[in-house]
Amino acid sequence: MSRLELQRAILVLAASYNLAFGLWAAQVPRAFFELFGLDAPRYPAIWATLGMVIGLYGALYAYAAWRPERARPIVAVGLAGKIIGPIGWVAAVGSGELPVRTFGLIAFNDIVWWLPFALILADGAPVTARLRALAPYACAAVNAAAALALATVLAPGASSAPAEANAAYVAGHVAVWRAGWLLWIAAAISLLAFFAWWASRLEGSVLLWGALGIACAGLAVDLVAESLLVSWSPERYRDVAPTAFRLTGIGANGLYSVAGLILAARTRRLPRWLAEWSWIVWLLGIALAAAVALGSDVGARLLTAALFALLVPWLVLFGRRMT
Repeated sequence: MSRLELQRAILVLAASYNLAFGLWAAQVPRAFFELFGLDAPRYPAIWATLGMVIGLYGALYAYAAWRPERARPIVAVGLAGKIIGPIGWVAAVGSGELPVRTFGLIAFNDIVWWLPFALILADGAPVTARLRALAPYACAAVNAAAALALATVLAPGASSAPAEANAAYVAGHVAVWRAGWLLWIAAAISLLAFFAWWASRLEGSVLLWGALGIACAGLAVDLVAESLLVSWSPERYRDVAPTAFRLTGIGANGLYSVAGLILAARTRRLPRWLAEWSWIVWLLGIALAAAVALGSDVGARLLTAALFALLVPWLVLFGRRMT
């Protein structure tokens, strides 16, 4: 699978997302405000117009996917907008114009696109090859940090059936709680980047595209779950936590694991011990999803510890073997 194919896939995804968001905003302009519990707009046509502008970006990304040699100016403008947007959101939250619970919009519209757009713009520069080679190691580092955060500052509040003590902990540690789940968002993005790096080292096939599509779906589910935990806590913590933990534990984790198993099945010429380690990592992910589905907090905690104890060193060793 070539870098050009991956870049085209990123631009097709960006086009699809922008066109879908633009259509949603233009056709149902009050839906965004209802979704985030905001006051209904006095002039919904303004939001509908913004939706049409976002949809226009989708058309430009589609053109960039078709003519990648002309993509850089479009991607550069898009990335600039995706940096300015969160800056404006932070200012609006700071002034009280928007609540923190609208963070999900920024996560999907902007943050998730920073890394792929930046890599498209930097493609061909000497530093880019080095950055791509760091994908498994960066993924290992960020996921190790996220696992450590889960075991320490997040653990007292993390429960699929939150009790009063969990809610009290979150209410008393809002900053570290939000920072911890922002770190998990970074870990999810780094895992998708690792999957793309892995697929780029294998012979192209429909199965590889299927695996990346499944991993993208996992990231989308993760962003929903972790955005809920970041932005709807502490006020609505006990309402959103059960849904969020099931989404990330069953949906996202299960999808990532299926993607990992597909890629492992397509990877040849690994030493037997490393091939078996690969299968164990992703099968543990499936077992973790099953434990969450069964509502076993103890089982989920034990399997999470085992999964990350094997995943982090596996990423490093696998990265060395595949580089």
